[in-house]
Amino acid sequence: MLSGKVVRIRWVKYYPTAHNHVAVGDVIHETPHYLTLLCKTYHFGHGVGTKKACLVPNRNVGGIVEGEKAVRTIPWCQIEVINELPAETDWDVRAWVEESGLCVLENVHKTVITRAINVRPE
Repeated sequence: MLSGKVVRIRWVKYYPTAHNHVAVGDVIHETPHYLTLLCKTYHFGHGVGTKKACLVPNRNVGGIVEGEKAVRTIPWCQIEVINELPAETDWDVRAWVEESGLCVLENVHKTVITRAINVRPE
């Protein structure tokens, strides 16, 4: 059903202070137990933002850590939300975090990774 689609997936958080995990990419395989994606991941807490910055893989920039492009297998029980993105979404692009806490991909759609509820103090 999702194979060949471009998606944004958010993992389940088991406690309120846990960091968020989001993956954006192509679904390459689906079973009753898991999804396999070619994707990038984004790991962040509540405080995102304060100044405009380009994300860099494996470094904390503006409260977000971007993972390298890789194949990842995610069990269905770990998935909280799946958003199907337009088929032409270019997800393997730079991502930016803004002062406002908005984090977006630098593509035609300005695909949103997250919107911070509370902006991180400087």
